[in-house]
Amino acid sequence: MKLFIFCLCVATIWAVPLVSERKAIPIKKHFGGRIIGGDVAQDGQFPWQVAVYFDTSNGSFFCGGALIDTKWVLTAGHCVYHATAFTLHLGSNTLVDADPNRVTLGASHSVAHPDYKPSDLENDIGLIRIDTAYETNDHIQVIPLATSDIGGAEPVTVSGWGASGDWDGVVNELNFVGLKTITNDECKAIYGEQTITDGMVCTVGETNEGTCNGDSGGPLVTGSGDKAVHVGIVSWASASGCETNHPSGYTRTAKYYDWIKSVVA
Repeated sequence: MKLFIFCLCVATIWAVPLVSERKAIPIKKHFGGRIIGGDVAQDGQFPWQVAVYFDTSNGSFFCGGALIDTKWVLTAGHCVYHATAFTLHLGSNTLVDADPNRVTLGASHSVAHPDYKPSDLENDIGLIRIDTAYETNDHIQVIPLATSDIGGAEPVTVSGWGASGDWDGVVNELNFVGLKTITNDECKAIYGEQTITDGMVCTVGETNEGTCNGDSGGPLVTGSGDKAVHVGIVSWASASGCETNHPSGYTRTAKYYDWIKSVVA
């Protein structure tokens, strides 16, 4: 069986613009719910998490990201492709409420992988450079990157502000959910041989847990706290919808380790 996939960024305007050939779902006015099947994150639980607002000629969009260096945020390629300006929120779990831990920074320089393909989300990885100095603390921390590929049946955690259902908008509070990786062969059996590349990794939940619109670019990690390691970037989900039990897809961090280091050096 072959299923189509779509990216998971979300528009921040009421119009419904397109990101390549995948439709971005507009944010609703009501904030509530959570990442599919997940829980609300505790204060400081994911200090590397970044909220990424970005502008393109097609409108304004929202993605997640991870702080991997004091000057760089790692996110999806489709979150920086043709972007002209960024607003980054560090140190806070909430998007709309006042939070003394939040640091808001602007950025204008980003780098998409040179082989990123919007048509099929291959090499879906990008970096945003932070131009303004800030201080790391208990709520703002850098997460290390995986240097070796993760296998199947490994426990992982994904976090984000993505929708709690197929027709919802992003939520106010950061949420997270535990998943397990599957092998690329298992993922190919569902989506098709040509759809899944070596630079991708797929995950499944016990039922329909996973990512949804607005989670794009967010971090998939192993471990927790100071033992956490960044192993994937939220990239796509089944076009059948976020609430299905189909696997969700991520960009493999380790596959692009050398490229990341060459950019941030």
